[in-house]
Amino acid sequence: MKKFLSSMVFLALIFAGCSEQTESPVSADMQLEKRPGELSIVEIALADTNFSNLVNAVLYTDLVGALSSNRQLTVFAPVNAAFDSLAWALGFADFDSVLVPGNEALVTTVLLYHVAPGLKYAKNVLASGKVITLLEQFAYVKVMDGNAYIGNSNKFARILDTDIRAKNGVIHVIDNVIVPMSSASTK
Repeated sequence: MKKFLSSMVFLALIFAGCSEQTESPVSADMQLEKRPGELSIVEIALADTNFSNLVNAVLYTDLVGALSSNRQLTVFAPVNAAFDSLAWALGFADFDSVLVPGNEALVTTVLLYHVAPGLKYAKNVLASGKVITLLEQFAYVKVMDGNAYIGNSNKFARILDTDIRAKNGVIHVIDNVIVPMSSASTK
């Protein structure tokens, strides 16, 4: 599986082209060119090594088709360290240990809480104060100390980068996995 994923990432990187160099609070890997209409949400995630845990979760839950379709979506994409932190909090050695038979429903629920229907650019997310997700639960937005956060009373994630445009939506990068209210329990 890892060899297949590495091949997919390599092909996606070739397809995606060069990264732009801009000032940002996130790593250089995340500085994909913001070329509307060329890459799907999944292709953007495949092209960025900071999203390998997200990609593995999407593959594990078979949500690739949903995130590659023509339906416009907004994804709050946690970086790899966020998924590892969640795994440790749940008592697993790492995030790969979570992706075993029997955890599909839990991982799907968590992933759907990171996706909202329609295009929701950063200015709209901040102005609204909350976002309805595909899980049909709200994720709340707050600004604190000059940083924007999204989540709920279980956990808030800082929004690291915004408005990465995909042909089927927009991605906002976050530093934590946000857990929906009904999925806050451990294994």
